Amino acid sequence: MDNVTHTLLGVMAGEAVHRTLPPSTVLSDRARRGIAIGVMVVGGNLPDIDVLYTALAGTTTDYLLHHRGHTHTFVGALVASALLFLGVRLWWRHRGIKPARADTWLLAGLSLAAPLLHLGLDFTNNYGIHPFWPIDNTWYYGDAVFIVEPLLWACATVLLFTLRSRTVRVLIGLLLVAGVGLSWFSGLVPASLAAILTVLTLGLAAIGRFASARAALVSGLVAWLAVTTTFMTASHSASTRVAALLADAFPSARTLDIVLTPLPANPVCREVLAVQTSGDMYVVRRGFHSLVPGWMPADQCAGISRLRGGTAEFDPISQPATDEVVWTGELTMPADLLANLANEYCAVDALLQFARAPYATRTDDGWIVGDLRYDNGSGRDFTEVRVGPDPDECPRLPAPWMPPRQDLRDGR
Repeated sequence: MDNVTHTLLGVMAGEAVHRTLPPSTVLSDRARRGIAIGVMVVGGNLPDIDVLYTALAGTTTDYLLHHRGHTHTFVGALVASALLFLGVRLWWRHRGIKPARADTWLLAGLSLAAPLLHLGLDFTNNYGIHPFWPIDNTWYYGDAVFIVEPLLWACATVLLFTLRSRTVRVLIGLLLVAGVGLSWFSGLVPASLAAILTVLTLGLAAIGRFASARAALVSGLVAWLAVTTTFMTASHSASTRVAALLADAFPSARTLDIVLTPLPANPVCREVLAVQTSGDMYVVRRGFHSLVPGWMPADQCAGISRLRGGTAEFDPISQPATDEVVWTGELTMPADLLANLANEYCAVDALLQFARAPYATRTDDGWIVGDLRYDNGSGRDFTEVRVGPDPDECPRLPAPWMPPRQDLRDGR
């Protein structure tokens, strides 16, 4: 999830907690609000500190393996919580503040909640996290919410009337105007769904203006949960339906995974990557699925996405398009190719610890290997590694993650 979303939820949750609890017997209203919002915002973004050491490592595979790596686990979240708690306690000591027991418990609760909320939000995307390290190194994917979701931004509209800082209110207002404007004029959101986004924004603005601050903040948080639940439910329904469509259209293929990427502000449409094997071949079929084909057909979903060709070369699929699903192409390669490349090149071996829909394409003097989830548009995307004939760009920081496509490595 983008850091703007993490920040907005942190501000809204921190302000809601502050306004819900009785006043502190030690801290001023301003001081406690600052602690509540500050801990939720800093803690809500703290797991992304992993970008610092991945940038220092300097290789593509280090970034892929360690962004959403150890800091995005329950163990990492607990460490971040402890650092937050100790940091504020040291600040209080420096200022000569002796907090009440209730203030200490509030700090502990917020310090624990903030990094865990970050993990929960990141889980909803298709990038993945592995929260149960070191017990379980498997990647887990929500496949439900687009990484920049304007409907979640809209839920923070209530902050326009509950925050004390005029500067922050203006910044949030500009962000909301940009989100609504892009939904209408970017072409990425159908007019009907842009209208829903606009109504949600205006409705929560009215609640923020005329309801009590506490009621407004609760409304924003409830709307946030409702939007997320809607996307999660829609994703589960779409996954079940796509699995049935694959079984019917490609009965000889075995489905290893179904990768779903929802479109922004759109719980109806999603891109589909069906990762399959057929005999001794590895096949990835790309398409678009509509959960409500009578209202928004799949070909309209495909048009909205503006998906452009990438490095991987897809062949046409003979399956006819329907209102529910449109298959736009398929990539086929020997099932053992990726495993062989991983055995030969350490960069490929490391990439396969991340790539959920991996592909390999031949170049004049070697190979390009990447992840089809992000292969969109000309130029090198952030998942691609080039190997041969030059020395490998081997990762400097090994990681323990289970390869998402271990089934290909094992020949299963």
